[in-house]
Amino acid sequence: MAGETGKEAMVICLDVGPSMNQAPAGHETCLETSIKAISRILQRKVFADSKDEVALVLFGTPNTGNELAEDEEYQNITVAKPMGPATLDLLEYVVKDIQASNISADFVDALVVSMDLLEKSIKGKKFSTNRIVLFSDLGGEFSDDQLEPIINGLKSLDTELNLIGPDFDAEDEDDDEDNKNGMADGASNVFHRKEKTPQQRAGEALMKHILEAVDGTCYSFSDALGALSFFQCRSVKQTAWKCKLEIGPDLKIPACGYHKTKEGKMARSWGSTYIKGAGKEYSITNVRSYHLNNEEETEISQDDLVKGYRYGSDIIPMSKEDMDNMAYKSGAKCFKVLGFTKADNIKRHHYLGDGTMSFVSDPGDQAAGVAMSALIQALYETNMVAIVKKVYSSRSQPRIGFLSPHIKAKYECLYFTELPFSEDVRQYTFSSLSANKKHQPTDEQLSAVDDLITSMDLFKSNEDEDDEKEEAFKPKLTFNPYLQRAYQCLQHRALNPNDPLPEIDRVVESYLEPPKEVLTSCEPQVEKLKKLFKLERVVKKKEDKTGENLWKDGDVNEGAPAKKPKLDEDGDFTMESMAKGKVTEVGTVDPVKDFKTIISQKHEDRFTEAAKQMQERIRSLVLDSFRDQFYDKAMECLKVLREESAKLGEPDMFNSFLKEFKETLTEKNKTNFWDKMYTESLTLIDSSESSETKVTKQEAKKFLEGEEKKPKDEPVVQEDDEPEDLLAMM
Repeated sequence: MAGETGKEAMVICLDVGPSMNQAPAGHETCLETSIKAISRILQRKVFADSKDEVALVLFGTPNTGNELAEDEEYQNITVAKPMGPATLDLLEYVVKDIQASNISADFVDALVVSMDLLEKSIKGKKFSTNRIVLFSDLGGEFSDDQLEPIINGLKSLDTELNLIGPDFDAEDEDDDEDNKNGMADGASNVFHRKEKTPQQRAGEALMKHILEAVDGTCYSFSDALGALSFFQCRSVKQTAWKCKLEIGPDLKIPACGYHKTKEGKMARSWGSTYIKGAGKEYSITNVRSYHLNNEEETEISQDDLVKGYRYGSDIIPMSKEDMDNMAYKSGAKCFKVLGFTKADNIKRHHYLGDGTMSFVSDPGDQAAGVAMSALIQALYETNMVAIVKKVYSSRSQPRIGFLSPHIKAKYECLYFTELPFSEDVRQYTFSSLSANKKHQPTDEQLSAVDDLITSMDLFKSNEDEDDEKEEAFKPKLTFNPYLQRAYQCLQHRALNPNDPLPEIDRVVESYLEPPKEVLTSCEPQVEKLKKLFKLERVVKKKEDKTGENLWKDGDVNEGAPAKKPKLDEDGDFTMESMAKGKVTEVGTVDPVKDFKTIISQKHEDRFTEAAKQMQERIRSLVLDSFRDQFYDKAMECLKVLREESAKLGEPDMFNSFLKEFKETLTEKNKTNFWDKMYTESLTLIDSSESSETKVTKQEAKKFLEGEEKKPKDEPVVQEDDEPEDLLAMM
């Protein structure tokens, strides 16, 4: 019955008899653990929007409800839920309605009922997998007269058999130790491994024989909880993106692209649902309205809205038609090589996009396979990558990326990874630690940090079954804890709408913790860091600029004079000086005041650092100014920087900056600011103003004049004559 749909037909067969409900106080029973495991199976299917179908069979029930029940056969076995898609109703039934009983039923008969239900349910349907999952501790009585028919039936139906029950490999002498230390993964209580009875051992022997005959698998209750704590992703059959890899006008290789990795997202937003009540379903809908920013908050229609974009001080309206006409036309779909470069030129922080695609040649084209293989081998041998332009369809925006070779023993392909355009790259400049010698780390401190990073290596922090080191948090084995926690909360909210959200699942929480081996290996390095990087508590000054200290009475005795308000560093008291904290950098709002505040801090020599920041502010104000919008502010900053540089004996620093700034203004076509400097006679600091420079008055005057200037009475061409419309400029 195998098909290509990827659907699974599963029958869950659960023992609710008395042996499943025995455990000391404070321990989980086998039934409680089984219900938790079944709920996680259903969670995986409900929240992944799976098309799988599930049926539920209970044995050990007081009543009997199955099609094979006749006379004294197949008694106390109930088909609780026929085959169908997993739903929240089924999940609620499993969590809330399954009850333990004091009646024991034959688990072999339950297997026969499950097989019969599975065979009848899959008729006329296509499933890729048929599965029966039996939950039982095998503690009840059973008969083995149908052993061979069961084995033959499972084989003929091509059905996988899974048993979740007692640990076959556990020895009785280890039971006590397990009871002390055994916490079922994800369980809130200690799972109790009780001593096996003779009846249970006989059931184990029978199930071992069946599992070996049909190549089935067995999991202990605690192991199953850990394995089922992971939420599977929605399974989707991939459709190849067929294209032609263009390498020049005469070479086009038919290729197929498949998603190798992609960002995992929830199958649906779950943002809207419905509420049941009085036989009706009340839909939750979103209503959006638009209002003016006035006192009346006047509502307006969406049809009266138009997008606007700021252009300088103006806002330019852009209708949908304008945006469609001005939008970039990417053309037909393509996958074109733009060039080749060394793999070392592609930096890891340039990787973009939400996934990676793998490209192979068209399976039906032998010549394409030879050409693709030659390209892959050539890129690998030369350590090169191909820069490509990718357009998924005529309605898609173009993407730029690189193709890197990937060669394995059984296959080879090209990996496509997206790269950023120039406007996607953001450059952030951080001040150097060398600006303050107190903050420069020593060689011993740097070495200690290197040792800490080395000790936290994840590539050899876990041990596999053969006690060999392996990588921790492998992407193939690591699941997204965000999705797991979200689905846990969704299930709880659906089944318990009035209760608070539950604590985070222990298995999910374990994924947020570093491996124990890493914590152990890095502990000495952490202690070393504590000694090398000492933390000292900063004691606040007794007197601070607070209202309590400023106006506090000097003496409780009548007639005693009150203390005067504490003044700021310039001798003036302001409320602003009380509220403002310590200035650490020259900002953009009031750079002049920030600059003066920093250089006035007598306990720190920060003039060089502050001057460099002030220079950057001047550059940005002039170069980013729309016309002369920020020229006055930049001129004020320049005057203050010149004055303080001459006063504090740093004229050469200012003069070097002014020479570079003049070249920048010429390159960026901002000579109108230089005209403003000429009018203000703002030039180099000469020797008459500071004895620390050798620049003469004549040299300073000549530098300011530069090329021949226009007469002052000549009318200056107004920049208002330039076109203001963005479309006209384009």
